[in-house]
Order: sequence, then C-alpha cells, then structure tokens
Amino acid sequence: MRYAVTLELKSPALVGDRREPSAYFLPSRDFIPGGVLRAALARVITEGCPYYSEARGYHWVRFAAGSECADCMWCGLCASFERVRFSHLYKDSARVAPLTAYRCKFDSSHSTFDTLLAPGRLRCPECKERVERVSGYLDNEYRDVAVNRRLIMRLAVDPYRGVAQDRQLYALRVLDAGQTFLGWLDVPDADTIPETVELRLGAKTTVGLGRAAVRFERAAGLGLDALKKRIERFQEVIRQSAKAEPGYTCFSITLLSEALPDTELTPATGWVSTPDLRQEVAQAVLPPPLRSAGPGVEVTRAVADFKVYGGYSTAVKGDGRQKARLYIAAGSVFLCRVRGELNDGLLQALFHLEKQGVGLKTEDGYGALCVCDEFHLNNGGVSDEG
Repeated sequence: MRYAVTLELKSPALVGDRREPSAYFLPSRDFIPGGVLRAALARVITEGCPYYSEARGYHWVRFAAGSECADCMWCGLCASFERVRFSHLYKDSARVAPLTAYRCKFDSSHSTFDTLLAPGRLRCPECKERVERVSGYLDNEYRDVAVNRRLIMRLAVDPYRGVAQDRQLYALRVLDAGQTFLGWLDVPDADTIPETVELRLGAKTTVGLGRAAVRFERAAGLGLDALKKRIERFQEVIRQSAKAEPGYTCFSITLLSEALPDTELTPATGWVSTPDLRQEVAQAVLPPPLRSAGPGVEVTRAVADFKVYGGYSTAVKGDGRQKARLYIAAGSVFLCRVRGELNDGLLQALFHLEKQGVGLKTEDGYGALCVCDEFHLNNGGVSDEG
C-alpha cells in the first residue's frame, strides 16, 4: 500500500550534510532523505513500545508479536518496518532537475526545455540565444523551487566548567520552519497506519530543532497502463526527432534521487572510451532482468554526474565507519534501446524497475527513477543555432 507523506516543519531542521571546509558552518541538506524520516519514525515507535530493548540496537524496530501489540497504533507499520520503502521528501512536491534540462541564459522567463533528443547545437527555442543547464528543483510546470534556509549561531559549552568554550563559535545553516516537504512510502501487508504524528528529525533535536508534523494519506500506486502509454508516446517523440532506428524500442531512465549501484564504480585513472564508460554505467544501473532482455539493453546516451559519499552506520558494532562510494547523481538520464517491439516481458521488467528502484539502499529513498519521464515527452524540441 502506498501512502502520500506530507511533512511540515514546525521548527528549523538540520538534516546532515557535508561539513564545509572551514568547519565553521554546519549546513543542512535541502531535502528530507528517506532514511532520516525512517529514523525519526523508528524513534517514535520504540519510545512507546513496552518490548523495546537497546540490546537489539539503538531505536531499532523489531516486531515483538506480544500481547500488547494488537492494541498498538503502530502495529501494522512495526510488523513490516524492515520492508517499508521511504522516498526522499522534496519541498512542495518538487523534483530534481534532470541533467538534460536547459533554459535561456539571458531571460529566465523563457521556458525550460529538455535536450535529451535535441539535434544540433543548443539554443533557446524562443529567442535563439545561448542556454545554460538548469540546476536545483523544478515544480510541475518546470519552474524553480527555492528552499528557504536560515543561519543560527551556536556556542559550545565547556562540560567541566559550564561556561563558553574558547574558539567554539559555529553556525548552523538550517531549513527554515513553515516549509512543507512531500514524498511517499510503500507499506507492505499493512492496511492502516496513523494518519498524523508529531516527531523530531535530523540533528540537535534536544535544543529545539527538527520538530515536524507528518500526515499520511492513501495514494494510488504505480500503474502498468500509465507506464505503457508513456513508453508508446516516447516512441512517437523518438520518431519525430529522427533518432528512431527500425527494429528497436527506446526508453529513458531518469534518476529522481541519487543511486548507489550494486557493482562498485571506481574512478578511472586514465582515459576511458565512451562506449566502455556507457557499458560500465549500464551494468551498474540496469538490473539483471533488463540486461538479459532479449539480446540485452544498450545504453546509447548517458547524461550523468557522480558524487562521493562516506559516513557511519549505527547498525553495526564497533566503529561503524563506511567506505566512501561513488553515487550516481540525481537527475542523471540514460537513453536506452532494446531490439524488438515492446512486449509484456520488457514492460513488466521496466515496471518492476520503476517500482523497486535501482541499486542499494532503495528502502531509504535512494535509486528512485522514472521510465520515459514526462519531462522528456513534453519538452523534446530545441532550435539549432542557424
């Protein structure tokens, strides 16, 4: 069962990001990661659970199936908590701008357009001037969505003397209160969950940060017919752009969040040919059912970026330090083709891919994607320079 999640910040929130090189600022991310919402819900569930024990893990949710569980409002969610999939939450239901999104460099009022299937040099379709890539977040009408932040000053206190600690003034760049972030979660085998809940999320919740009100509403899940229509429309756009090749079915994969590939990507130390790089990305992005579909799926164009993340895991004993890995950035777009017409096998594989996500940590919001995104369907044209 899919639920729409609406999260309203009642106080500023600090959702961890990389510390800036100066170590003076502690910045917050500009979205709510699915793993942060999972941790906040886990804390609420365990704090009210009579069977909770820290010996199993700090705020680690495990269904006890005890006599008091039947009357608990969290029973349905708790029983399947390890299989619940959380999405990232973005402000006002915005989305990460695809890396193929461009707009006029001289007039921001000109419409944002897509360049995945654009022929020739990139020019604004309205004024024929130069264009630049769009970054950040876009709403349903492809306009910019800005996330409001504020700066909060903090001073560390010496734990022994109880006075201000020397040279320990720092600033928090936090998400401002009053903003609304939207996403979804998939709950298997649970008919009902609480409609509203108050929780604390992010860092420094003991000093008033991260207070939020969350509302859950049932939502329609992904539809196979809707996906089929998007793929069929994509074939029409391909044919109109003169990029169609007889005997192939083409489709695009657009990452809605960062993806951690199953196979570890390693930075190249020298020059790598484009076909080899595409093949490596295809092996990392496409799951085995797609890689073996007929003669296999070929990535004909990849517009992608990468980020490096490390961190710590509280789910393991000891240090918990995690090795830094290469993530494929949100907004990356892959144009693929497979020989033959669209059949039930390929359609089911793409439907499963869109529903389950790609790569690791999909339960915490990573690897979310869209097949034949509407953005590529509605914004496929751009004028040549001439």
